[in-house]
Amino acid sequence: MPTARRSAAFDPISPDLDLDALVQQTPNFEYVTRISCDMIKTQGWEQFEKLILLHVVLGGKPLVIEGFHKRLDEWTFTNTWLQDNHGKKYENARNLSKQTNMTVSIGHYLSNMNKLTNQWNRHNYRDRDRQRLYLKDIDCPQVWHDKLREVVPPSIFYLNDSTGNVGGPGSVDEPNPHAPGLRKSHGVARAGDLMSCLPPAMRAENLMCYIGHEGTYTPAHREMCASLGQNLMVETSGTLDPDGKPTKPGSSIWFMTESKDRHLVSEYWLSTLGHDIEIEAHFAQINAWKSAPFTTYIVEQKLGDFILIPPLAPHQVWNRGTRTMKVAWNRTTVETLELALSEALPRARMVGRDEQYKNKAIIYFTLGRYSELLKHVDRQKESVSDHQLMLDLKHSPKIRQLQKDFRRLFSLYTKILLAEVLPYNPRDDKKIQYLPFDSNVTCSFCRCNIFNRFLTCPTCIVPLENGEEDTYDICLECYAMGRSCKCISGYKWVEQFKWQELTDRHERWRQQIVAFEGGLTDKSALPLHMEQQYMKKKSLAAVCQEQLRLRPFHDPKKPSSEGRKPNKDADESLVNADGTVKKRKPQAIGKGEMKNHVSNYPEPAWKLSACKCGRAYSYSNLFRAFDTMPLTAMEDPDWQCPHCLRICSCGKCRKVADMRPFEPTGTVLGYDTRRVADPRSTESLVDFKQSNFEWIKKAGDDTEDSRRLSRRVDEAEAAKSQGPALDDVHYVNEGEPTAMTNGHNESESPIVENHQDIPIDPLLGGLPSTGASDGHQPSRQSHKFGGDDTLQDEDNHQEPPHLFVTPSAVVLDQRYLGGGFTTDENGIVFQYPDPTDPDPTVPQYAPPQVEQRSQTEKADQSKKRKRSDARDHVLSDILDPNAANEQYHKAQVKRTLAEARRNDRYVIAEAAMSGKSLSVKLGVDRTRLVQIVNQTPTQTTRPIKNNIIVQSDYPSPSAKIDPLKNPMRRARIEEDGEFSTRKNKRRKSGQQPTGNITKKTTKYMAISSGSEAEEDMDVDEDHADRVPKPRQLPAYLARKNDVGDSEIPKELTSEPRPSRRKSTLVEAAVTSRENTVQDAVTVAEANRRAKLRALQWDHDNSPEDKSEPATSPEKQPDTTTKKTVTSKPLNIARFQNGASSVPSKVKAAITPGSVPVSIFSKGKKIRVASAKRSEKPNLTNGKTSRHSLDV
Repeated sequence: MPTARRSAAFDPISPDLDLDALVQQTPNFEYVTRISCDMIKTQGWEQFEKLILLHVVLGGKPLVIEGFHKRLDEWTFTNTWLQDNHGKKYENARNLSKQTNMTVSIGHYLSNMNKLTNQWNRHNYRDRDRQRLYLKDIDCPQVWHDKLREVVPPSIFYLNDSTGNVGGPGSVDEPNPHAPGLRKSHGVARAGDLMSCLPPAMRAENLMCYIGHEGTYTPAHREMCASLGQNLMVETSGTLDPDGKPTKPGSSIWFMTESKDRHLVSEYWLSTLGHDIEIEAHFAQINAWKSAPFTTYIVEQKLGDFILIPPLAPHQVWNRGTRTMKVAWNRTTVETLELALSEALPRARMVGRDEQYKNKAIIYFTLGRYSELLKHVDRQKESVSDHQLMLDLKHSPKIRQLQKDFRRLFSLYTKILLAEVLPYNPRDDKKIQYLPFDSNVTCSFCRCNIFNRFLTCPTCIVPLENGEEDTYDICLECYAMGRSCKCISGYKWVEQFKWQELTDRHERWRQQIVAFEGGLTDKSALPLHMEQQYMKKKSLAAVCQEQLRLRPFHDPKKPSSEGRKPNKDADESLVNADGTVKKRKPQAIGKGEMKNHVSNYPEPAWKLSACKCGRAYSYSNLFRAFDTMPLTAMEDPDWQCPHCLRICSCGKCRKVADMRPFEPTGTVLGYDTRRVADPRSTESLVDFKQSNFEWIKKAGDDTEDSRRLSRRVDEAEAAKSQGPALDDVHYVNEGEPTAMTNGHNESESPIVENHQDIPIDPLLGGLPSTGASDGHQPSRQSHKFGGDDTLQDEDNHQEPPHLFVTPSAVVLDQRYLGGGFTTDENGIVFQYPDPTDPDPTVPQYAPPQVEQRSQTEKADQSKKRKRSDARDHVLSDILDPNAANEQYHKAQVKRTLAEARRNDRYVIAEAAMSGKSLSVKLGVDRTRLVQIVNQTPTQTTRPIKNNIIVQSDYPSPSAKIDPLKNPMRRARIEEDGEFSTRKNKRRKSGQQPTGNITKKTTKYMAISSGSEAEEDMDVDEDHADRVPKPRQLPAYLARKNDVGDSEIPKELTSEPRPSRRKSTLVEAAVTSRENTVQDAVTVAEANRRAKLRALQWDHDNSPEDKSEPATSPEKQPDTTTKKTVTSKPLNIARFQNGASSVPSKVKAAITPGSVPVSIFSKGKKIRVASAKRSEKPNLTNGKTSRHSLDV
């Protein structure tokens, strides 16, 4: 398991934060440079593109373009429009408090944003149980996409395929989609977003929307694959919503850094905060940003603010107010592709982050597209007769820049092919499997996109339910690192392009470059076989092929055949009875093993890197102690071990006089990739979950002044001192064009060194200004573009140095324990102190009001920042002077270990002080062991507060509808004969019907209460609100078995009992006088039988039925239980000729011209219970057998 470490805790931002005061009082906080969107049109597109290139891409600093809200459609980019048009669309909202997803509709989320915002105040904003629902990474509506295309500059918009001007050099006539005729296309130029060069099916759709409320945030992260980020605030809440309800104004606070500080920021995150910024899981506290040894750029993004994010620059976002709506997208350029292949992809591979942008495929398809454009230009040069057009095609800056980008992309393509070159063997070509490229093959371990060659395991194939197979594919980079499935070896080669096809394209593109460069020179691109000859190391594919022969094959279906017992490097110790550690006996070197120089124990030879001197180092030790990746040692045929380089830092070599022990240059926390990798995966060479803290402690770099951070600071300062510049190799230098001053004199224009041809908004330069429109420029600042990152105040003094608090001063100070510290799965989580607070033990819930500190004088020519008196004052209050004494610390450790040895607690004390997790084997009595195992620990459950405001409204397919919450009822549908769609075949009067007569069926529909269909139905108002109740027995039947009640009859009377209900049981409409009595008797008989069944009485054996003659018994089958029920009609002799014995209900129902119809004969089902005569029916326990009978 990873070594326990201390990490910074999550500390929310108070809703009452005064951002302007915070920036004014913090020395290393600066506002981001702002320009107006109106300046873009005034200065021109070319100058704007050069500004983006110099300031954002090469300079690595963020930029804000404000004022886009004046150009946005005020009716489309609104909360109401989104709710009306996309309110029923379901998206996954991120619950930041629980780190889970919740499926909600957009309309449901938008309607509850006011509640989610009003729950926060200055007293409860640190409550962890409250909901923070962030609707992020949702698809942008197509209408918004079309509207933004008209507003945002084309060169920086989503999937821009050409930055050329309409009708520029290389343009052609194309059909006009908006009017008849033709129009001029864009001129030949490079694409603004190289993602547009991919086929549409291969593109990554990254035009996303982000909707958040107060308290939602995005942790510190970099843009994926070193791409350029664009973020535009399109809608925010004001003081009132459209319904007139009060809301809180929306905005977003950005904490940003510059690209040249990225290594320093990463090391600060690892060593000081205890988090890896590549994992994107930590939102840094404001106090942590205050103490950072780099400049933090602050942006309060409001409506219409368009933020441009530099590549690889870490940043985090905090949303404020009731509602913020942002649209964001990313762009890929040649510069970002170079950073992605060299830095971003290797870092993402370590933590298993998805590569969704398919960078290598972008290089390949962009070269193909650029090649066609350059061929088109050559054809126009041959066919054009106008000399001026010839000069435009030959000297066009955009075409020349396209050629330079083509050359840079070709260099990247050459590196990709050189990494996949295999030693030529004709027999190997037949063994390589061919799989057509579809851009969907990803590594099963790191999840990166695989361009061409990879390895697949023929053993670890899992069949899927849909009939396909889940293969285990591994990229070459991961396999060289020791990552694979549990088979370790036995892989097969697969390629997605024919190797001959890739090499032929390489040669054609090389010749094209030589042609437009004017012939072969010493700097011309070489053929692929010559590039391979000049390689001084093995290719990546050759390394993997060699490792396939060295590594053993382990069948996962069979037990391991490896003879060596558990790993010697494991943290496991054997102890004696007195608690002392047993010394291990040296083991003999077995077959296929070598002795590890660091641990002095034998290990399998394929896990070690052997030097020509005979020493061998494990790849795990090389990675943690010497910052050497396994591939670095494998690809070098003349690799020298650390001992030969005189930098070995093991215990034996430290005693050598001329040895200079190597110090790790960076912190490695370790990350468990099992959370993201395929379950079949394993790491056989290096356990990347382990950190390098032990080697850092051995090097003595775990003190207050970290040398690792100091080196990163020096590297960042050296990179900033060079400044951004357009070199002639990669960019076209158009000379010194006339500067656009926008109405000002050239002497008054804020021109800075290295940016002389870039016009800047005068409000943001050195001229006197009252600040930006939103008040973001504090009076002490003077925003400039330029390579000099130092801001000068009115007295020309350098800005105050940073109040940087070192890691050990914060983490190891015992005074912080118990106040602001908690524990989690990774160890201790600390509350980062405010570096400007003189008493760090007192938690600060608001920005501290500190005094304005005096600034130090200018430093030496190296421009390194020194500590100020204020920082020394702060550190003197925080640090313990005795703890800073290294000799005192070592003596204290010795005394502690000696005391622990006397108390037989040496192992525990040594493990706690070194940060190890030791496994100690102790002998426990069997009886006692059983008692320990059977003992049930008492668990204390933490009461969970019910702070759930929004719940998912996604309908679950298995959820049952509550009739009380959603009452449903059935309504009969009556067909209108006049408007029937069926053919009405009328028969003549007196004609008898022929053929089968189809019985008319009754149709019903389900109606919910409150629906529109209910309003259209005719409902009886007297019975509409009546709630059906269970039917009960009559009183005289309920008392029929009571003792002593002889007057109560034991059976039903022959005449029907009067109903207590006011509604009639019989609806009669007699059509003829002759059939009236007979039909009425039939209706009465049906009603009586229905009553008997409803009263759960066995009517077939009743005395009444026995006394009556059974004239025409009928058999009625029971469709449910296949039981036959005998139905005996009444004796109708006494009803003949209107006898007086006709029941009163029947007489009342006899009217001329009607046919008696029973309400029980309308096809409804009545539940009938069959019980024995001697038993009393049970109506409540439901144990009687029920049958369904149609009457």
